[in-house]
This record gives sequence, C-alpha cells and structure tokens, in this order.
Amino acid sequence: MPEQNHQSEKALASFIRAGAERRPDQAYGDYFKGQRASCALGAAYEGMYRLPREMGGQHPSKDLEWFFDCLEGTVRQCPAEGCHKTLALASIIVHLNDHHRWSREQIATWLDA
Repeated sequence: MPEQNHQSEKALASFIRAGAERRPDQAYGDYFKGQRASCALGAAYEGMYRLPREMGGQHPSKDLEWFFDCLEGTVRQCPAEGCHKTLALASIIVHLNDHHRWSREQIATWLDA
C-alpha cells in the first residue's frame, strides 16, 4: 500500500473515531439514524463537519472521496475471518459495518494498522 494512502487511511480512522463520539450509537444500512446513530462512513462525515443533530435518512452533501481518494482508489480484501470479498475501500468499510457488524472503533483500528 503506498504511503500516501496509508496516511489517508489513518486520517480517515481519526475522523471515524471523532464522529462516533458525537453519535454514540451505530447505524446499519444508512449513514445516520435519528440523532444518536451513524455508520462508519457517517461517523467520518461527522468527524469532519458539524452536522445537524437530525440527519436520519439523509446523505451528507459533501463527498468523502474528494478528501480521501483512498476510498475509491484503494482495493482491499475484507479482514473479517473467513470472508474473501475484495472491493474498493469505501465498499469494504460499508461491508464491515453492515454485514459483519464491526464497530466503528474496530473499523478505525483496522484502518490504522
């Protein structure tokens, strides 16, 4: 993995952690649910921007891929045991969040590694 992508993934992990602090519950299948829940990518948005408390069903207006080209420009294998999916990083993050139910902290720790 190129050094630039690794640094980008570390920054993304930091934003996920920061956003998870603002919305302590985890959302599945959507960026946000109610005022207290976000998925891993929703948490990244939350860590970067001050979003309205009620974001349920909305998609953030700014594109994370613009800031983190690693999301679409990096292909990774799913790190979950027994899973063999290989997808763009953004899709793997969604997959880990929604399918394997990894916590946002687990996903951030994996991105930091």
